[in-house]
Amino acid sequence: MTIGFQALPCTDSCVTRLDPRWKLAALAPMLVAVTFVQHLLPTLLLLAAALSFAWLARLPHRWYLGQLGAALTFVVLFAAPLPFLLQGPQGPDWLLDWGWLHVSEHGLILALKLCCKVGTVATLALVILATAPLDATLKAMHALKVPGLLVQLLLLTYRYIFVLTDELARLRIAVRVRGYRNRVSRHSYRTIGHVAGTLLVRGYERSERVGQAMRCRGFDGCFRSLTVFRTTVADVVTFLVILGGCIGVCLLDLLLP
Repeated sequence: MTIGFQALPCTDSCVTRLDPRWKLAALAPMLVAVTFVQHLLPTLLLLAAALSFAWLARLPHRWYLGQLGAALTFVVLFAAPLPFLLQGPQGPDWLLDWGWLHVSEHGLILALKLCCKVGTVATLALVILATAPLDATLKAMHALKVPGLLVQLLLLTYRYIFVLTDELARLRIAVRVRGYRNRVSRHSYRTIGHVAGTLLVRGYERSERVGQAMRCRGFDGCFRSLTVFRTTVADVVTFLVILGGCIGVCLLDLLLP
């Protein structure tokens, strides 16, 4: 019954100094490309490019590895069985055939591609989040014609994750001072269910109060920020280089057998 979230860092690097609009417009093609490439080599090239951005952005190592590890841990649960369950399209292609243990080359490559793609997407997302204040990133998304409703939902989700985390911490203290301890028992599961239900009810009631407060203050669905954007030559050059690289990787993927 423990959960924790960390505030986003804000680094000082050459990537941080890029205009958030151009940075989002440049990294979006990489996200699209890593989704559609089918071969291992282009996937590895995109992963190397994402890691280079993370290095240039000077992401805090402990924070970056912690977030990336959490994402990969979830994916590995699904990727790990693939080498043992899948066969090649042309029939068995065992790399290891030892009694009942079979390791497929096709399944191993597929698992590696899945992990690399998730690592690339997670790295690019962390670069975006850590190289600009959240309000500047959201304003850049709004400037790039992302629907205002989606931008507002992202802002409120980030803001109230911490509120609900604090609420859960208070509920956890309340049940512990009443003698609750985590055990594998029917009583423990019932208590956890009651705590989850209470958290959902309190979250719903808070959302109603927040919605009423926003309407009283004239909320019209538009995202507003005091951040001022300025396009520079470095922004345009970075965008063109990344876009050209993504096109080259996609063409390489099409040419590979």
